[in-house]
Amino acid sequence: MRRRPAGCAGSVLLAAVLALAGCTGDDGKPSAGPSHASGTRSAPGPAPTSALDADPAKAPRDEAAARTLIDEVIAEPALFGPEAVEATPYESDPGRWSVLGDDCVWRQEPLPDDVLATLSRHFEVPPAAGKGAARLVAVVTVHRTAEEADWENAGMLEEMLRCPEQQLGADERLTDLISSASYYGDSANRYADDVLRESGDYRGAGAAPAPYAWMQMRLGQVTVSVSVRAGRGYDMTEAQDIGREAGVRMLRRVADALGRDGTGGESGEDTPGAEGAQGNGAEGNGR
Repeated sequence: MRRRPAGCAGSVLLAAVLALAGCTGDDGKPSAGPSHASGTRSAPGPAPTSALDADPAKAPRDEAAARTLIDEVIAEPALFGPEAVEATPYESDPGRWSVLGDDCVWRQEPLPDDVLATLSRHFEVPPAAGKGAARLVAVVTVHRTAEEADWENAGMLEEMLRCPEQQLGADERLTDLISSASYYGDSANRYADDVLRESGDYRGAGAAPAPYAWMQMRLGQVTVSVSVRAGRGYDMTEAQDIGREAGVRMLRRVADALGRDGTGGESGEDTPGAEGAQGNGAEGNGR
C-alpha cells in the first residue's frame, strides 16, 4: 500500500504529463512543489470527464459512511482466486496509513484530515505447483472529496519519479521501479478517473528478486489499490494480472455503490484487459 500528500502537480492529468517530462523547477532540478498539508497548492488543471456517473446522495460525507462503503467494496480472499487465504495480520490499523518519506523509506503515520477512512487487507497465495508464496495487499481509501483523492494520486506520481528504490522494512526493498499513469479517456482507460501503475523487483532478506506489481485506480473520492509481491516461479505478467483483476473488481463495486441507480458508469469487470498496454512496458500496484 502507498499513500503520500501531493507535490508538484495539482491534478493527475497534469501530473501524468510531468511524469513523462520530469517534474522540475526553473533550474531544471526536481521540484518538491507545494505541500499538501500546508494547503499552499497551485491550481489544478482542467479535469477530464469522470468515469463515474455519481449520485451525490450516495457520496460518503463522514467517517461512518466511509467505513460502511469500504466494508462493501474491499476485497475478500475469493476475489484473488480460490487459492488465496487471509494473511496474519489480516487487516491494518484503520487509523494509520503508509507514507513514503523524503529518504524513500516507508513509515506508518496517522491519517490526514482529508481522508475519511481507509483499510488495508493482507492475503497470501500459498506455495503450489513449483511456485513460491505470493503476498497480496488490497487497500480502499475514501477521501472527503474527489479533488483530495486526485491530489493523493498526483503525489504518488511524484514519488514514482524520485524513489526508483524504496525501503519497506529492515530487510525488504523494492528496486528497479518503473511506472506509468493514465487518466480517463487515455490509453484505453474508460473505467477509472485515474490509473497508476508501478512494477519492479521485490527483494527480501537473503531471497532472490521476485516480481513486484502495484496498481491504484480512482473513482471520484475513492481510491482502490492492489499490490502483489510474487514468489519464485511467477513472472511479471502473472503478478500484474493478479493485481489488475482484483483491483478492477473492487472498482466495479465502488461504481455500483456510488453510481446513479447502481449503474456506475463504464467501470466494470469486462475491462481489465485494457490495462495491459502502457508506454514503458510495465505496470504495478502495492505495498
